[in-house]
Amino acid sequence: MRALVFSDVHGELGLLQQLVRKMPELSCDFALFCGDVVRGSARGEEWLSAKREQRDPDPYTPAIQTERAEDYALYAEFCQALRSAPFRIFAVPGNMDAPEGRYLTAALADEGKDSPVEVVHRSLARMGEHVICGLGGEITEADREEYFVLQYPRWEANHCFQLFEHVEGPRIMVLHTPPVGEVVDRDKGGHKGCQVVNELINTWRPVLAVCGHAHDAYGSEVLGDTLVVNPGALKSGHYAVVDIEEKQVELAKL
Repeated sequence: MRALVFSDVHGELGLLQQLVRKMPELSCDFALFCGDVVRGSARGEEWLSAKREQRDPDPYTPAIQTERAEDYALYAEFCQALRSAPFRIFAVPGNMDAPEGRYLTAALADEGKDSPVEVVHRSLARMGEHVICGLGGEITEADREEYFVLQYPRWEANHCFQLFEHVEGPRIMVLHTPPVGEVVDRDKGGHKGCQVVNELINTWRPVLAVCGHAHDAYGSEVLGDTLVVNPGALKSGHYAVVDIEEKQVELAKL
């Protein structure tokens, strides 16, 4: 079984459209999307500024209000572009796909109609014998945020993936946050992964875990028995094709 893996569009919908046109020739059975449809620059900058200045972030800045309309437009165009995909696409939000309700409203409005996109954020889906469960956003030790960025603490991540207990079959984990590793979380000379993800992988032992977030860390590695793949950022043209049974990864660029 072959899966297309892509992540981190960040508003570059022309590249998404190129990938959709290429999908029929990739011989994939399904796709996994690891989040970050929108840019979220104004929300992210306000969030970081407030933390530096030790104040509450302001959701009513003019830039954030303008960005709201851009977000809705990008979500609509994202869903529209994927309607012609030739296979199912299992998706989670990225840390910039905030507020959570905005992402879910856009994605679920299309689900079950003309769109092949299925949201597996805090839920389960089945693809053949495989069971897919996801949690998007940035997984943290204790921080939680839903409006400016998406952050989920350890307890919530643990609770989410307990869903795996209820369904039999080889497991696939869809994340935005990478584990701490040698390849999949490297970013600007440092690491962008979270040890909580390593523990989740060790607990649930999926055959495949996919992630994004660290834009320059396209590649794969094996943690225990789990193949972990970061396809790189689609905003830079990167994506990956994974043969799940053979544990082979093809890194590609548009």
